[in-house]
Amino acid sequence: MREDVKNTLKTLYEIGNVAEDSVFLLQTSLIYNTLTLLNDCRAKVEYIKETLPQLIKTLTELVKVNPNLEPYVPVPSHLLRIGENIEKLVELINRKVKEEVLFSDKDLSEITFLLQRLMEILRPASDIILARNKFLSRYVQESEAGVMRRAIEYATRHEELLIEGSYLPIASSICINMLDAIKSIAWHA
Repeated sequence: MREDVKNTLKTLYEIGNVAEDSVFLLQTSLIYNTLTLLNDCRAKVEYIKETLPQLIKTLTELVKVNPNLEPYVPVPSHLLRIGENIEKLVELINRKVKEEVLFSDKDLSEITFLLQRLMEILRPASDIILARNKFLSRYVQESEAGVMRRAIEYATRHEELLIEGSYLPIASSICINMLDAIKSIAWHA
């Protein structure tokens, strides 16, 4: 394999790992209700956003020479969308902490559970870039479906509680938007 192809695939893999690290920072920030880790997360998202445009150009050129790389062409776009949704989560957690919005223990548990599941999806999704393993691919697809089901279930519960008047609109809005971003990350993985 050519060195430029190896470097391109390795960079895609590393960006996937940066996304996973970012989700860990988000989860920790949410659990401890702190803003300090969000700056690290923002820096990681900036790295993703700055690295991908050049990587897209490089990959486009490499595909012209090596058509076997065609399956990798959409990967940078998906990684970019993952980065954008991580950025949304950063802003939502930032808002939650700054405005001192309280989540119930159940809400916190549900969202941290889904963030953990995202990390468990992003690692093998990155590994697929280097390994192209069908079993890993199937695992990621099944895990994504599970995250989607749970996120929809949790969002429905939030909406029902909001309608009943037993939930603060600000907390519900933040939770539902977090669930949407989590679903999007899982889908793009």
